[in-house]
Amino acid sequence: MRKSRKAGKPGKPQPGAKSIIHPAHAVLLALVVAGVGYGFWFGLGPSTASPHGHYAPRPHGSITFNKDIAPITLEHCAGCHRPGQSGPFNLITYADVKKRARQVAEVTGLRVMPPWLPEDGHEEFLDSRRLTPQQIGLLNQWASEGAPEGSSSDLPPRPKWTDGWQLGPPDLVVTMPEAYTLSKEGKDVYRNFIIPLPTKEKRYVRAFEFRPSSKAVHHAFIRLDGSRKCRQLDEQDPGLGFGGMEIPPTEETPAGHFLSWQPGRGASHSPQGLEWSLPAGADIVLLMHMQPRGKPERIQPSIGFYFTDVPPTNEPVKIGLASYNIDIPVGATNYLVEESFTLPVDTDVLALLPHTHYLGKRLESFATFPDGTKRTLLVIPEWDFNWQSDFRFANPVFLPKGTILGMRYTFDNSEGNFRNPTQPPARVRYGLQTTNEMAEIYFQMLPHKSGDQRELWNVANRQVLRNAMELSKSQLRENPADTFAMVQLGKFLLMQNNLNGAEPFFRRAIALQPSYSDAHYCMGSLLFERHIFPQAEAEFLEAARIAPEDYKARNNAGLCCLHQQKWDEATGHFLEVLRLNPGDKIAQGNLDLVDRARRTAAK
Repeated sequence: MRKSRKAGKPGKPQPGAKSIIHPAHAVLLALVVAGVGYGFWFGLGPSTASPHGHYAPRPHGSITFNKDIAPITLEHCAGCHRPGQSGPFNLITYADVKKRARQVAEVTGLRVMPPWLPEDGHEEFLDSRRLTPQQIGLLNQWASEGAPEGSSSDLPPRPKWTDGWQLGPPDLVVTMPEAYTLSKEGKDVYRNFIIPLPTKEKRYVRAFEFRPSSKAVHHAFIRLDGSRKCRQLDEQDPGLGFGGMEIPPTEETPAGHFLSWQPGRGASHSPQGLEWSLPAGADIVLLMHMQPRGKPERIQPSIGFYFTDVPPTNEPVKIGLASYNIDIPVGATNYLVEESFTLPVDTDVLALLPHTHYLGKRLESFATFPDGTKRTLLVIPEWDFNWQSDFRFANPVFLPKGTILGMRYTFDNSEGNFRNPTQPPARVRYGLQTTNEMAEIYFQMLPHKSGDQRELWNVANRQVLRNAMELSKSQLRENPADTFAMVQLGKFLLMQNNLNGAEPFFRRAIALQPSYSDAHYCMGSLLFERHIFPQAEAEFLEAARIAPEDYKARNNAGLCCLHQQKWDEATGHFLEVLRLNPGDKIAQGNLDLVDRARRTAAK
């Protein structure tokens, strides 16, 4: 619960003076996006056909590497396939490409490489990697005719690649304090790593570059944690960092931004006016997807930040559509998931980020205007979990108030889906692991009118709350004894002031797991809202006993004592808060309230 800081009248602590109670632990809907991989598919014949044109074969023997193929591979392949980059082998010289000519023809014909998921013919995206039908046809014909080299005089100069930081020396470089060693074999690893920020004041980021340090890194998402909660998770995990794809509630990306890295991705720029804030003293949390490569790998990535002293003039809003009722039967080849959302204001859409796991097949997103006109925003005809990314429109897409944003995803849980991680196939339901499924899409937006910012934010927050509640309900359907989901759902109901709805979830969580400090904390918050201060005090004290460093529980126990005119006990609790969290302004204000209450009571 978000509390204002306005206190009650001196000497009379007001039940409605909610400022001085520390809020229940913040809960955010976690964007769980796992994995960008790297690989080739073999044994599948190439195709030069395209929905937007066909290749007209050249005269036999007229195609050479130096004249026709090198311009393609140097521009579209060698950026990753060169020393020090993410590609598993080089594609720079004639010898490099000739050795793999048939393989290159196959994966480009299948549009597996270069990795680019969106279908052409809809909205244009920046940084498209898609080859033309003519380029694909040239690669195929050249390979099938023996891959001749041609005259050296036809060879174009190599691009001037930047081996160092692409934008020059960064203003700040942070590196993982310790290298993580990935074993030489085994399953993919999803792990979170913490990089403390040395900044002593807030900075505005105009660009950043992620350097993975190892080709075993196939994806990274960058998030921030100012609460130190992720440090606790790191300490509880025996290895470096902490495992899993589930994001702690305190971990978030800067409002409205997508911060990610995939192989081949260079420095990321924020549009002018949409720079984002790097808080002082926060922790960077890297969610990384790593794949063993046959030998132990030391992984120690760095991030270079480029700052500006000019604050952003606007802040994008991120709205997500998600479904948690996924239940895909065995053998289903076109399992359908649909969700929609109606825009409350005129809006420009800047970018979008879709997500499913391995059963995702065809992903579509569209906008239906108030007059019934339908505009396709994104079509991914063949989803590939290994190459997911966010996609930024070349030009913002204007959507008027009343537009319905929709997603339509189909899933394939049959043996014919060669990406299906379970063979033979099994029933698949919603979940965070890659053997489960998800269906999400996030839109980065700007209201068309500056005065509509607050309304769009409010609607976005309601959508986050709705999604989070549906997620908790889904988790409880899967496991009725999931105490974390119980407490989360209770918190959401508490945020809506539905005390009667929230109470059974807190009480059941406490009954199932008496040592769950957050359940006691939330039960105390609910009782405080009902002005049942003795019982609320007991719950806050139990939370503090279980988690001695929980200064918020201590503060709220003191506040319960203040309402009961137990001045000395209240003072002791607030002083303990200041010991645990020096400079806590809420506790300092509450000490002042105790002094004023004492003086008023003595008159």
